[in-house]
Amino acid sequence: MIETDRYDPRLDREALKEIFEDFIENKSYFISTWKEFEKELNKRVLDLQYRNSMIVAKVEGEIVGWGTYTLIEDYLGNKRALIHQILTKKENSYRKGIEEQIIRELKLYIKRTLNLDKVFLICQDSDSALRNLVMKLGAKKSKDFWYENEI
Repeated sequence: MIETDRYDPRLDREALKEIFEDFIENKSYFISTWKEFEKELNKRVLDLQYRNSMIVAKVEGEIVGWGTYTLIEDYLGNKRALIHQILTKKENSYRKGIEEQIIRELKLYIKRTLNLDKVFLICQDSDSALRNLVMKLGAKKSKDFWYENEI
């Protein structure tokens, strides 16, 4: 049975590092290192809003997944919550419900704590498993188009 809990940096850091390294190698859309990720983790641990929003999924006490969001505020003052790709090991990412449970917990936290009624999720069209999960959770492709440009 999957249980969710808040991330505890004193207890969960090494297990998260192991998941992170497998995730970056096998599943991530982005490139990163543990050092860069740990730096961001340390900043989030010091911010109450973000510390409470880092969710771990555990099976029999072992961490099998991790997720969080980032709050974005645009120049018009609109707040948006972006749920990031859920970290799991490749072996745990297929039909176990880990990502789904973490996303549901994050959505609930965002609704209750931030009083937002919409979240954004990152999902490449080529990731059919995640796209199916996102659609199962009721998400639709955004009308907003985001473009990327190297400078």
